Amino acid sequence: MDGAQAPLGKATGQLVGLLTRLYCGSLLMGVAMANAAAPKLECDLVMSGGITSGLVYPRAVAWLAETYRFRSIGGTSAGAVAAAATAAGALGVRNGNDQFQTRIKGLPSELATEVSGKTVLERLFQPQKSMRRLFRVLMAGLGREHWTAKGARLIAALCTGYWVFVLAGVAIALGPLLVLAYAYEVAGVAFWLLLATGLVLAVVLAALAAAYGVVRDIFRRLPQNRYGMCSLSSNGKQDEAGILPLTDWLHELFQSMAGRKIHDLPVTFGDLWGNDGQEESERDIELVLMTTNVTRGVSHRFPFVEGSWGQLFAKESDFTELFPESVVLWMKRHAQERRHTDVTVPPGYFGLPKPADLPILLGARMSLSFPFLVSAVPLYAADPINRSPDGKIPLERCWFSDGGLTSNFPLHFFDAPLPSRPTFGINLVPATVYMAETAEDEQTVSSSLKPDSAATAGANPWSHIYMPSRNASGIGSAARFNKFEGKKGSVAGFFGALFDTARNWGDTELMAMPGYRDRIVHVLLDPDEGGLNLNMPEDVITRIGERGERAGELLAARFAPEPGLDPQTHEDIVLTWDNHRWIRYRSLMAGLELVARRFRATWTDAASQKPWRSYDELLRRGKTEKPTSYPYARPGQYKFAASVTAQFVDFVANWTTPDQTFDRGEKSSAGRSPRPKPVLRMMPPGSNDPRAERAPIATSPPDAG
Repeated sequence: MDGAQAPLGKATGQLVGLLTRLYCGSLLMGVAMANAAAPKLECDLVMSGGITSGLVYPRAVAWLAETYRFRSIGGTSAGAVAAAATAAGALGVRNGNDQFQTRIKGLPSELATEVSGKTVLERLFQPQKSMRRLFRVLMAGLGREHWTAKGARLIAALCTGYWVFVLAGVAIALGPLLVLAYAYEVAGVAFWLLLATGLVLAVVLAALAAAYGVVRDIFRRLPQNRYGMCSLSSNGKQDEAGILPLTDWLHELFQSMAGRKIHDLPVTFGDLWGNDGQEESERDIELVLMTTNVTRGVSHRFPFVEGSWGQLFAKESDFTELFPESVVLWMKRHAQERRHTDVTVPPGYFGLPKPADLPILLGARMSLSFPFLVSAVPLYAADPINRSPDGKIPLERCWFSDGGLTSNFPLHFFDAPLPSRPTFGINLVPATVYMAETAEDEQTVSSSLKPDSAATAGANPWSHIYMPSRNASGIGSAARFNKFEGKKGSVAGFFGALFDTARNWGDTELMAMPGYRDRIVHVLLDPDEGGLNLNMPEDVITRIGERGERAGELLAARFAPEPGLDPQTHEDIVLTWDNHRWIRYRSLMAGLELVARRFRATWTDAASQKPWRSYDELLRRGKTEKPTSYPYARPGQYKFAASVTAQFVDFVANWTTPDQTFDRGEKSSAGRSPRPKPVLRMMPPGSNDPRAERAPIATSPPDAG
């Protein structure tokens, strides 16, 4: 019996194991189906610029996409490219073509692939023929080799690219000396001394001649190529390794992410909105990209790029060299007619399409126009100052360059007084910048915020990742320390910090604000990572991509509906979504109180406004009394304005006791609001988006976070 029972017992055990696995499998499948059926949370996302530093973004976006549906996405430069790809991916999800965990997540690996001795990333930046030798000099100066190796590569690039100038310098140095030696029959030691002197002089003159060639290309040929070495489009023509230039490659990427073929209609901002192009209606997917009008010294936001600066026109011959033909044809077919008949529009020019019809590729490319490396994009606007005698207004060229010149991290995108969903920020920071947990810790930086060296970073997946963990954290991280003094100090470092400060100070100050700093993850990059390092090897690209995944994981964990342990610190999460919303309420009400008290103080102080009328008298003047500008034209508006203003002034007048305040107190223990305390200021909307001008009358939640 015992021998017979053994096989039976074994079979019974196998059957039980099989049933158990089937049960567990069905249970897990049920959980997965339930999770798939459950609607995703919603979020907004803003990403900073940084050229190749944008390799951080794909895996961060892929991680967030597992939990969130992207509603509003914005960015600058490389962040604008990532934002456009994310928006196209969100459109693909809406159309049943989810590529976040495939194409987007795999982008770092795709770009790290080596083809004919170069990575795909490096091959995307294809210089124009007239710029190739200058581009080779730039590439020779990049990399992480010792300065001697880098210097040798620079010399080689100069000699091969500017060999005519080098030979001319050598000829000018040696020619007269050799003629002199021949004419006077110099020989022996004197000849060798003369030759040695000539060789030294030849090296000096050759270097000067090569430098002249570089300067000549910069000041003559660079403007001819629209102030950049790479136009980034060849209308679909691949290089010798079969790789498209960046703009054409991005067009294929955006089309693919949206579930379209390369020759299908280009993805437009209106496609993302999903509202038949109605500018004032609710938008399913919002994409906002920053670019800079260098000619007029202002920033512009896509897709409402025209703002109050007038209609913009494109020149077809310019755009055929900067964008794929299918995109240019689309814009020509959807060109807007000129709005003013006195504006002269020459043949070959066309008005930009309306915002809903603008291809997202146009916005991404215009935001990416990094000076010197990438060609600027010319558009044209009416110049009424140069009106001709016959009353006609000519078009003036406006150069659009990198959006990071005016806002490299536009965290203010999608702001709402009280957020209904989180707006995450991913910021790219040099690893040389010290980041402190609190303002008091700035001189004693926590060891956890000092990034590991590149050699050991791979062993610590959280190295080079920082996100504030306490309410008082993050102020020091925004108040960065740009290190350029000491042994490694340099004039170039000082002026680099000046440029960085001039373009980033507004974004940097905003990052320190309560309700902002707790939703930003900072990704630190070493000197050989990101930026202008176009020729990064595969291991560096992979490392940057890994860092992005950790950033996405941290963001998703912090604002989860039921936060657990912080994946980086393994401690309880303090800065939750509820904590964030409470801080936003406290900060907003403290700022509103300050404005309200100051408003009442001025409104009721009629004596200080003499000899002019008081504000109250201005409001209650007769309809025909001056000033007659901007009248309340609708019936009942004057009555409404006078009544509500009086109620408001009286309401604020009742805030008389120490407890009737949203702020006050000497310190936080006395009920003070979060610091730094916000100051509410009047400012232009930054675009001509009609929804930016109108406050909702209904009580529906706001669109943004």
